[in-house]
Amino acid sequence: MDATGWNPDAFAAQLKERLEPLLSGGPRQAHLGKALQTCCEAAESLCHGRIMACGAGCPHCCVLNVAVLLPEAIIIADWLHNALLPAELAVLKKTLALHRCWGRWMDDEERIAKKVTCPFLDLAGSCLIHPVRPLACRGVSSLDRASCREALAPVLTDEPQLVVTDLLRRAAYDESFRALAELLKVYWLDARSIELGSGVLAFLEEPALVDHFLGARRLPDELWRA
Repeated sequence: MDATGWNPDAFAAQLKERLEPLLSGGPRQAHLGKALQTCCEAAESLCHGRIMACGAGCPHCCVLNVAVLLPEAIIIADWLHNALLPAELAVLKKTLALHRCWGRWMDDEERIAKKVTCPFLDLAGSCLIHPVRPLACRGVSSLDRASCREALAPVLTDEPQLVVTDLLRRAAYDESFRALAELLKVYWLDARSIELGSGVLAFLEEPALVDHFLGARRLPDELWRA
């Protein structure tokens, strides 16, 4: 499908119909994972087979800020808890805590200039959380790896740096993100977004916050200011 044949409003309405049974009536954590999977499936149904230059070990865009909804942070934290050894998880928590102290406050331009990469990127340039990566990350796809490398290189310039991207994929995932956020509000669940590393660390440090969220209670504002 090309962008001219896509109706964002119809897409969002259909996605919300699929998500409602998962969020109504007091969702459990498993429902959050299924809801995110549904969002991904809906977006990918539009983008399947479309060309992209992205691939494993291609971390050029992994210097950009990423915002996630709280269900995304919950699922990522749970996946890490099950996938990593205790010692590995302890090291990751320290990395995330350091990132929370200073990296989260930088805008994209500053992060690019200072080479501040995503705290979930390993030394080989691979994504530690790739199986459960955020909707925002899934929506970013380049059609030209060289343009990514040049645009996101730590070189200060007044010249515009452009990346050739798949706009339909980006729009589909953005719409999935918005549809999920709007339904969270409908069912009185905390619909705020949070910086990726800080959100995941919050649920790793305080697992009880998951029940707090599922109980339709607003999470402490300190998580956004820490």
